[in-house]
Amino acid sequence: MIPFTDGHRRRTLTALAVSALCPFAAACGDTAAPDQERAATPHVRVVALGDSETSGNGDPTGAGWVGRYADLLRKREGLKVDVANLAVEGKTSADLLADLRSDPRTRTAVRGAQIVLFGIGGADLNDGDDAFEAGQCRMERCYAPVLEAFARNFEATVAEVHKLRGSEETALRATTMPNALTGAEDVIPPFLRPVSTRLGTYMAKTANRAICGTMTKYDGQCIDVLRAFNGRAGAENAYDTGLLNHEDCCYASGKGQQLMAELLLDTGLAPVR
Repeated sequence: MIPFTDGHRRRTLTALAVSALCPFAAACGDTAAPDQERAATPHVRVVALGDSETSGNGDPTGAGWVGRYADLLRKREGLKVDVANLAVEGKTSADLLADLRSDPRTRTAVRGAQIVLFGIGGADLNDGDDAFEAGQCRMERCYAPVLEAFARNFEATVAEVHKLRGSEETALRATTMPNALTGAEDVIPPFLRPVSTRLGTYMAKTANRAICGTMTKYDGQCIDVLRAFNGRAGAENAYDTGLLNHEDCCYASGKGQQLMAELLLDTGLAPVR
């Protein structure tokens, strides 16, 4: 359990608690022993679930937004943090849901986590790409059924996490998608280039509504990566600002993943106390 999320407030209230228990400093000692201070450091377990957007791809350090978020919890919140990053490149929302329902390792990790992070959806879009490239449909119509299936899977996934955690307080946090097509026209497949901004914005906005809607339903929070990376309309070039990695397209760069970690930290740790 985490007693506080604000460092100053934590130190202040700790001092008040010590004063109440030990009104006479000479009787109790002016300060706690170093071993006692270390023993009192709050300890949290973080589990990350997702695809290659969550596994650290695009970040030269390999830490990704998950590792950077854990580092912020340690440095700014003074927490001991254990991290299990179960994200796997190519994992779809259907794969993740199946893992949560039947994979012992995933289920055990989630049962023991105080913070569960979600970063999933990019791999789902491959089916839309295949349909568009094959000429089976046009633009948004190729991705609409894929995104509808993603929305159903994501809600079922969060519901399963909620079920596994039972009555335990859990901070549920999700990242959302940027528009990774605008600015990547020279490296994405030719059939996407003429409509890159239109499709990139559509896919991100549609997926993000599903992600944030589900998080609200289950008392979690999401971060708006699209707006942070691509501006209010979701159409700005995030490669120009260094938030997306052009060389390792089309993932967030180290700078972008640090921003994502900062945004996650800003959501606080409720309902974990």
